[in-house]
Amino acid sequence: MAVDRLIGQDRVRGTFTRAVTSGRVAHAYLLHGPDGSGKRAAALAFAQLLQCTDRTAAGAPCGACSACNKVPRMIHPDVHVLLPHTNDATSDDVNARVALLAESPYEIIDYQRRPKLDDASSASNKQVAYLVERIHEDLRRPMSYRPAEGTYRIAILLDADLMRTEAANAFLKLLEEPGDNTVFLLLTSRLDHMLPTIMSRCQQVRFDPLPADAISDALLEEGLSDPEMAPVVARMSDGSYTRARELASSNELRGSREFILDFLRQSYVGNGHVVMQQVDTLAALGREPLKFQLQVLLGVLRDLVLFSAAGPDAPIVNVDRREVLRKFGSSLPEARLDLMTDCVERSTYLLERNANARLVLASLSRALGRAMRGDASASVPISLTEF
Repeated sequence: MAVDRLIGQDRVRGTFTRAVTSGRVAHAYLLHGPDGSGKRAAALAFAQLLQCTDRTAAGAPCGACSACNKVPRMIHPDVHVLLPHTNDATSDDVNARVALLAESPYEIIDYQRRPKLDDASSASNKQVAYLVERIHEDLRRPMSYRPAEGTYRIAILLDADLMRTEAANAFLKLLEEPGDNTVFLLLTSRLDHMLPTIMSRCQQVRFDPLPADAISDALLEEGLSDPEMAPVVARMSDGSYTRARELASSNELRGSREFILDFLRQSYVGNGHVVMQQVDTLAALGREPLKFQLQVLLGVLRDLVLFSAAGPDAPIVNVDRREVLRKFGSSLPEARLDLMTDCVERSTYLLERNANARLVLASLSRALGRAMRGDASASVPISLTEF
């Protein structure tokens, strides 16, 4: 059931339950918080709760009625899910993305991060947005009909911050005259990009990053990770179950950490021949996999910072490599970890702007080596023209 997909977020769950049991359901809610924190899972759970015909005395969905079966499967005629897309997106592709929510509301389905459903590593520069035509066709028209089966007409708008001005104005008219038993659920991870006029007409519901323990338990429950790696993945995910699912599905995570640690060691000793072999290996991965390796490197550096600040019992991410990282950090008493982190972030910035990966990585290795030896001038050029 959709309600069972919501991980943690007890405060949010209580907000929606009280709204239903008290009979004070707002016509519009703005669900905001980090990606992967459960906004889509909560929206579907709330839609199920609203449409359920036999709620329990405690305000929970029965799980057995027609609505409780249809909402989680994304086939309820009175629950509409919309997402922004590119101009050339086909209706079949959009529908396929929405259908993925039935498998998991934490799945990556947006056109920005996953331009092609069959290629999770694909990239695109095409603009993604809600167009005014789609607001009229996919939202205004269906929300003007009487409910076909349920008590409410419900519209769930993913990434609502991507409305263009005309689309936002058209949607604003719907918010001002919503009609009876109409509920809009707007989802965003960028609250500062929402129009104030839309925000003022919505009840805001904040989502916090998920606790690592809740993420670890969910990974184990879904069978996505083993007991040894689940806590590691959970801590690396920064409170996002979507990110945790990505990491858990990566067969390269264990090997990546060992490779990254050796990259640091070779950069420190200045073994140029080995370093360039490693640089060539990394550069051949492609932009997105390479950025993932740099994220792993940032996680290792963060753990070294924690060891430096809190000692051997520091709450590190890579808990299964605690002793290895502790020894590595203790062997670098003069290391400028702040500069090392800055160098990695600068490298990621350059790669996102299509800089030559081999040059960036070679520069990064030199800078990391200098920073590990305490050189305060260690840095990676921030401008492409400096290479």
